[in-house]
Amino acid sequence: MANLNGSEHFVICRKSIAHMFKGCDYLENLSLKFPLLAPGSVDFDSLVPVIPSTIKVLLLMPVANWQAKKLFPISPSLKTPFSDSLESLSLVLDIITDELVTFITRSLSNLLELCLEDNPGSEADLDNDLTNIGLQALGLCQNLTHLSLTRGKQGCSSTFRRVNDFGLLMLAEGCKQLQTIRLGGFSKVRDAGYAALLHSCKDLRKFEVSTASCLSDLTCLDLDEAATKITEVRLLSCGLLTSETAISLSSCTNLEVLDLSGCRSIADSGLSSISQLSKLTLLDLAGADITDAGLSALGNGSCPISSLCLRSCRRITNNGIASLLCGSGTINKTLVAFDIGNVPRISGRAVTLIAKNCERISSLCLRNCVLITDPCLETLGLDRHGSGKSTLRMIDLSYCTRLSRNFLRLFDPLVDPPLFRGLRWLGVGKNVLERRGGSPTVAEILERKPGLTICGSNCEMGCRNQCHPDVRTL
Repeated sequence: MANLNGSEHFVICRKSIAHMFKGCDYLENLSLKFPLLAPGSVDFDSLVPVIPSTIKVLLLMPVANWQAKKLFPISPSLKTPFSDSLESLSLVLDIITDELVTFITRSLSNLLELCLEDNPGSEADLDNDLTNIGLQALGLCQNLTHLSLTRGKQGCSSTFRRVNDFGLLMLAEGCKQLQTIRLGGFSKVRDAGYAALLHSCKDLRKFEVSTASCLSDLTCLDLDEAATKITEVRLLSCGLLTSETAISLSSCTNLEVLDLSGCRSIADSGLSSISQLSKLTLLDLAGADITDAGLSALGNGSCPISSLCLRSCRRITNNGIASLLCGSGTINKTLVAFDIGNVPRISGRAVTLIAKNCERISSLCLRNCVLITDPCLETLGLDRHGSGKSTLRMIDLSYCTRLSRNFLRLFDPLVDPPLFRGLRWLGVGKNVLERRGGSPTVAEILERKPGLTICGSNCEMGCRNQCHPDVRTL
């Protein structure tokens, strides 16, 4: 096999893509992703001319800022073939700037959805960054229904330092048709800016803000008079939020998704209010300051929760899990995905309660629960509901250090009776793979159980969005 450098690889890739497009006269949705490459290393300039003019949805990653400005020029004579047809654009960039936003908004007249994400390697240059001017340009897109602007993913400390409340006020004034808003890394925006969006966008259904150090409980006051259609709220790692925000959000009677992960001052009083949301199906309280009393309120509530995350809620115990699953509510009948990772006082008793009471559980995270042992896993792996196999499809046991050297035998189909029938993903972590002398080995389990993936890279459940060689599957 000939050795090809990066440019030669891309020439081959471009020719293959161009050949593929020849028979796609009605193609409307296109994603070109090269997740392992750096922005600017992919020659999108030469690729864009072969993209069909029928494209309505386009995703490019990674793309450099200077490349994106070439792809979406302001001049009508330089427009790309899909400028008039494109309705949804997603770009993963090295940096988002005012100039780029202006290019996009002026060259794509029919744009309905815009998603821009960047991750500068260091703090962005103040003279070449997104400012209030860029937000004002977005305000000219009065037909925009979905907007996502995020910075700082993958642990980057850089933020949009030149955007403040005034920028969001102009955005709220211009884009009143927004139904989905996702903002991340706006460290200088305070409650007035976020509240303006909530109160101006009357059709708003999804609202997400992450790493907003100035966002407080004041943002969500009087929501009963605003955003009456809202179904999803995600306020991630907002350190100033307390239980007052959870109480305010309880007025959103159509709420289906509530994610307050990383908001460490959410306490039991907030759960008492949340428990009355009759349409809530997903609740994420990772890192919250809740106790067993809060779980009792949730277990007696009316929420039809199918996905619940209590990761790093370090004050809850086995008694709290019992109150949650054995209360007068319906959560034990609706719960499908449950995350109690990194909770130090969770032991085999909690796992047994889950096995006996959760009829539909298919995804369970026990990561870093150091009291988990082999016997409770046996209970979990049994068929308890007469279907012929366990309902469990994914389980994360990374850093469960009290599991025996031979715990993988529980996943061996040769065991009598067979356990974990139907399991598709098992997370064990590198600490388990590095053990010596265990029987059976990972390779033996994979050979005997087709369709099972065993991950030793400490990925999140299901290895979502991961590219690495340590996932083994047959």
